[in-house]
Amino acid sequence: MIPDVPRLSRRSVVAVAAVAVSAGCSGGGGTAGSDGAGHTATQPEPGELALRQAVRDSAALLARYDAVAAAYPALAARLAPLRAEVALHVGAFGGRAAPVPAPVPTASPTPGATSAAPPASSASAALKSLADEERRLADSRATALLNVPGETARLFASVAAAGAGHVALLGTKGAVR
Repeated sequence: MIPDVPRLSRRSVVAVAAVAVSAGCSGGGGTAGSDGAGHTATQPEPGELALRQAVRDSAALLARYDAVAAAYPALAARLAPLRAEVALHVGAFGGRAAPVPAPVPTASPTPGATSAAPPASSASAALKSLADEERRLADSRATALLNVPGETARLFASVAAAGAGHVALLGTKGAVR
């Protein structure tokens, strides 16, 4: 049974691309404040806080992929390409992605092991949970790209589009091999 996951329309993808292009065309230069005594207050560069949050969000998503693959080894091969892309996103945002975990020989969880989130009650529920998180992050990044400078906005748009693609692939049985 294929889970009921809303599909992305071409119009949605074009809208994200249009927003990315318009955000990318706007300038963005760093500014520093002054305390009036000639001292400049160090402020994060525009987009730096958003990049840090994107690293944290992508790392958490990566951990969720690992938890689902560990809890449901039959899904590991299907999730591997998506997990690899999420790891690339962590790196693109300036973080360090965890290496691909070694395959788990048994389906039983290791005592004392922790994961990003408790695995869902079934494989299809786990896929739906991943799709929901990918959708939430894609929406969040599409919103965030409006408030960051050009190059960062293009990165956010690209990763948001990839996340939207992951949503579609996670909801289509057998689409990822």
